[in-house]
Amino acid sequence: MRVPLAAVVAVGILSLGSAGCGNSAAEEEPPSVPKAPREFFGVVPQSLLTDVDLARMQQGNVGTIRMVIPWGALAPTEADTEVDFSSIDPTVLGAAANGIRIVPTIYGSPTWVAEGLDGYKCDPGCGPYAPSSEAGLAAWKDFIAQIVGRYGPDGELWRDHPEVDQVPVRSWQIWNEQNSPTFYQPEVDPASYERLLEAASDAITARDPGAEVILGGMFGTPFKGEPPALSAPEFLRQLYSIDGARDTFDAVAAHPYAANEGKIELQVQLLHDQVEQAGDDAGLWITEVGASSDEGANPLELGLEGQAEQLRSAFEYFLSERQALNIEGVTWYSWRDSSQPQCDWCPGSGLFEEASLEPKPAWEAFVSFTGGS
Repeated sequence: MRVPLAAVVAVGILSLGSAGCGNSAAEEEPPSVPKAPREFFGVVPQSLLTDVDLARMQQGNVGTIRMVIPWGALAPTEADTEVDFSSIDPTVLGAAANGIRIVPTIYGSPTWVAEGLDGYKCDPGCGPYAPSSEAGLAAWKDFIAQIVGRYGPDGELWRDHPEVDQVPVRSWQIWNEQNSPTFYQPEVDPASYERLLEAASDAITARDPGAEVILGGMFGTPFKGEPPALSAPEFLRQLYSIDGARDTFDAVAAHPYAANEGKIELQVQLLHDQVEQAGDDAGLWITEVGASSDEGANPLELGLEGQAEQLRSAFEYFLSERQALNIEGVTWYSWRDSSQPQCDWCPGSGLFEEASLEPKPAWEAFVSFTGGS
């Protein structure tokens, strides 16, 4: 999985043609599966987005961008009572101008909260240390209230830019892979996460009662599902066992990384089973799924055609089960390749080459679902 602080900075501070390689994907008929609205299909950038990126997304009929909003980067000191949104505003405005919605993942504690308010000794960095004290949670809640007040319906950003048609943020994802100690410190704990979630949910719905709160996306078996991690279904089962927890969220999110389609399907199905067993009606998001076009030892390095086939088979499954599993959206990791990757296989995870924005076979597979080009 990805290194948390690098991912937060690279993705969160986003301001976030012809078919290449002569592949056969462009010649295939679009899959005969039920259609979905444009916003169902999205991408996750792992580097800065430009106007060229956003225009290319619009051409491809990309409907959603999932991006990290990094608390630690936007409010790095306690003196920052007013959050600096200058690194985020351009992406939100650019996406809106191209008819694309943003689904933010709010993640990453600043040092002044983790060490100053909560008393943790962060090692190596404070990002994964979720706020836990009363003061830390109050700071977290205030940060989220400012974000919703800026990007939600009739938010400050839209009032400041009346020339742009509003595409307000209505869905908010809270933290990332909280079932893994890579992303949740000082230890994986559903009860601690529930307090974090409740504070966030209160702040969001106070300003936008109709907003959707999404759990952080969970990989099925971090650390092979063994301590100090929890498998995604076990984490969700324990979360549901906490009184009132189900009232703090509207949707569950999966990161079903796997080298074959069967394991992707299993991770999604097991999470949905927990929702059903709890008697809940929560929706399901796939906020990360992906593979690399590189060829190497990592199981997710599948080569150019293998990456395209992974996307095609996964999207066919998500579409065919969209109603049965209440799947609300899927975002592919990642938009384009990166020379500063977040994991071993991530350099080649993009739908486009990094420097040239040359499309790969996986892009042709992607637009066969979206109807773009």
